Amino acid sequence: MLALRKRLSYKQTKWALLLLLIMSVSVSMFHIYSDWQEEKSNLNERVIGTLEIVQTAATEAAYTLDNNLANKVLIGLTRSNIFYRMRLCDDLDREMAQYQRPPVEKPFGWISNYLSKDLPKKYILDLSYDSTLVGHLKAEIDYAVVTENFIRRSIRLVSSTLFAILIVGAAILTLIYIQTSRPISQFIERLSQLAKSQSTQGGVYFPESSRDDELGVLAKTFTALWHQRQKVQTELEKREAYFRAVVHQSRECMLLTTPNGQILDCNKAALQLLGYSEQDLLSMNLQAIDHEFNKTELLEWARNALGKVSTFETHYTRRNGTIVPVEACASVINLDSSPCYLVSVRDITQRIKDQEQVKYLAYYDALTNLPNRRLLHDRLDNAIAVGREHGHIGGVLFIDLDRFKTINDSMGHHAGDQLLVEVSKRITTLLAKGDTASRIGGDEFVLLLPDLSNNLEEAQNEVSHLAERLLETLNQVFVIQDVELYVSASIGISLFPLDQSDGMRILQQADTAMYRAKENGRSGFHFYQNEMQQYATDRLKMEKALHHALERSELRLVYQPQVNKKGELIGLEALVRWFSPELGHIPPSQFIPIAEETGLIVPLGEWVVREACQQLQHWQQVLGLPDTFRSLAINISPYQFSREDFVNQMVNIFQQTQVDPKYIDLEITEGMLVENIRAVAAKMQRLQQYGVQFSIDDFGTGYSSLRYLKHLPLSQLKIDQSFIRDISEDPNSYEIINTIISMAKHMKLSVIAEGVETLFEKEVLTSIGCTRFQGYFFSKPLDKNDLNALLLKNSRYPVSKEDLSLEF
Repeated sequence: MLALRKRLSYKQTKWALLLLLIMSVSVSMFHIYSDWQEEKSNLNERVIGTLEIVQTAATEAAYTLDNNLANKVLIGLTRSNIFYRMRLCDDLDREMAQYQRPPVEKPFGWISNYLSKDLPKKYILDLSYDSTLVGHLKAEIDYAVVTENFIRRSIRLVSSTLFAILIVGAAILTLIYIQTSRPISQFIERLSQLAKSQSTQGGVYFPESSRDDELGVLAKTFTALWHQRQKVQTELEKREAYFRAVVHQSRECMLLTTPNGQILDCNKAALQLLGYSEQDLLSMNLQAIDHEFNKTELLEWARNALGKVSTFETHYTRRNGTIVPVEACASVINLDSSPCYLVSVRDITQRIKDQEQVKYLAYYDALTNLPNRRLLHDRLDNAIAVGREHGHIGGVLFIDLDRFKTINDSMGHHAGDQLLVEVSKRITTLLAKGDTASRIGGDEFVLLLPDLSNNLEEAQNEVSHLAERLLETLNQVFVIQDVELYVSASIGISLFPLDQSDGMRILQQADTAMYRAKENGRSGFHFYQNEMQQYATDRLKMEKALHHALERSELRLVYQPQVNKKGELIGLEALVRWFSPELGHIPPSQFIPIAEETGLIVPLGEWVVREACQQLQHWQQVLGLPDTFRSLAINISPYQFSREDFVNQMVNIFQQTQVDPKYIDLEITEGMLVENIRAVAAKMQRLQQYGVQFSIDDFGTGYSSLRYLKHLPLSQLKIDQSFIRDISEDPNSYEIINTIISMAKHMKLSVIAEGVETLFEKEVLTSIGCTRFQGYFFSKPLDKNDLNALLLKNSRYPVSKEDLSLEF
């Protein structure tokens, strides 16, 4: 017989009691914990409910500031015995009544303190009357009283549980011995006799077992019988476990089928991809999912493909009928000496979409969905080849929006993008089948018309008609972000194939023609002509030379006098001149537009202002200016004026040159006022505070409006020389000048006529009230040295026939 401490009944009882003790204590603790959570919830409701019982009376006491009623409210709360300190305060936190007693001392006070450490020690009830805070009721909880019943109840529960464990333990010991230990002992004796008998007959071997109880003896008896079987079974289980782990843990769809396609196994990824339940999928054939599956080809491939892997793309059908493109990686494996078809499937829907998107972005503009430059070149080269083969004449229209940068800067790029989308929609509505509208960047669009006509004149008429319709359509109002916008376009046209020019050359020709359309006043179209190429080349040379003009000191200022009716000097206009060693003298009408387009107008304009201010300061301090002198006029480019730092830039120049700003007259154009009158007005008013004067240059040729004459701080109007030149032949010019002078007098503005070249023009202007003049009749623009000499002589300028007879 085994010793008691080695018997299974003793071991089972010992561990059973320990396990039972752990479980019982755990269950008891869980019950206590659950009970405490419920107790905490009830406690909170109990406290809130108790306080809300007296809320009405407390609110009335706080609202009426009745201290007696406040005391009664607190006395009523003391009956609950759960509060040991209470205060009733008004809305300014002034105490109206209070109650306090020492907390109750209980035997298990430390338990109460532990249980209540995360509970609120104080409750505050806000008292409101007609949605107005009138006071607070504050109460502190005596948790020794509140938790007393819970603690006693929990102690009883633990005590009864421990007692029950002792009773159950004795019962288990008796039961295990009678029902388990004694039968096993008897069974061991019989097996031992059988083992001895088999050992003598067949040499049955029992490996030693480390166990020394009844089960250990039993293991010794059966180890020899099952050792070999367990070894084989373990090896098989290993392989099966590894196979199933690979299949079921894979994130890719895995299917195992017979060579005929009957599905034997699948993983969760397959169920998610195909939408079938596991039971339904295992009853199906692969052909029901993959319609391209061919049993005959699979069987033929399986004969020679054991261990090989084949990757291909196909389509699977989901349960809901949708088709999903997949990439399959298939192989043939042997299971239980039978070939099986194992396929790993990956959903490539997103990959195909990404490939299509990449291909789309390579040939189309992401904003407007129009073909981009790359696709345009492909189609243009093809159209040129077809045109040469069949004698067709096609056309390219290069469209550039006018004033788009102003809209983009003032309303933001998002509004600019919306405008480009709307422009693209309007353009595409005018195209015929086979034509291509493309966006090649920024606000530039190109239209490709591959087949206009077989006759050059008809082709020109056809493309001219389309250009006119485009201009008309684009001139109509656009509504962007609830704002009405007006834009126009300049269009350059190049026809092909009229020579051996390739697609790149034809686009360049259309671009050159577009710039000529802009120079002709914008909102129009122009056909490419061969002489334009030389013009574009010269323009490129001029742009390159202009980049170095400032740093090489090639620019200089000249000054044209402004006189009154007596011939006295009243002002000067600073004019910039450029002499390039390479290109010679270049008039401002040619290089100023280039400077504005390239952004060089900013450093150029700053140099002009600084140079003019320095020269004015020199004249005032060294040579002296006549008493009649009023201002030095400086032309300001719209691009320069539109910059955010323009005002600060001007003020810095005034301070650095120490010039008096009241002698500075900044000349602006009417078009600048139309662009953004509010921003222009704000800048003009800031500069006016320093004394700066403002004149409108070329008045009457732009968008003349009394609105900005009324609201802007203007000092003077300059009548454009085109009216002066026609004053002797065109009666309308005389009336226009007369109207401008009359209007200026009523608005208390000065008027100066520019471009006065003859005595007749001067006398006519004098007869209608003009008293300020500028032009070649009085003096051509002078450099600073010549002007220095005149200032020293204090010369008067000719204003009559007698003056002309004198030497000047």
